[in-house]
Amino acid sequence: MRFTPLLNPSLRARWLFNSNKELTMKYAEFNVDTNKIEFLNSVFGIESVLLNGKNISNKFSFFGTIHNITLNSVDLTLESEYKQFDKGEILLELKENGKSLEKQTLLIDKKQRIYWLVIGLASGFGLFKLLDVII
Repeated sequence: MRFTPLLNPSLRARWLFNSNKELTMKYAEFNVDTNKIEFLNSVFGIESVLLNGKNISNKFSFFGTIHNITLNSVDLTLESEYKQFDKGEILLELKENGKSLEKQTLLIDKKQRIYWLVIGLASGFGLFKLLDVII
């Protein structure tokens, strides 16, 4: 299996709509042989992995998760780790049978951080008002 690291620094995270019409952010792309693996994340924490444009994994995650990928009978894993409150980074690592192929460190989009801040504040205020009415 031939792995081609993506060394294009001009590839930045960009907003797009996934197959479920959800607003997602494309963060990374990995090329293995002639196959393209893409990592996307929605503003609500749903991580998606696409293989040649086809959705193969969806997982909810606050701090990162592991996506299993089988490509030509080879087991790959794409691990994500969020450092939201530290540096505002997403660490991605593509592995083949446990051996690291490529690591990428990406900055979390500021819009996504603002969305989460607004959602958190609105939820806290709404919960406070609800409890104020009940109690």
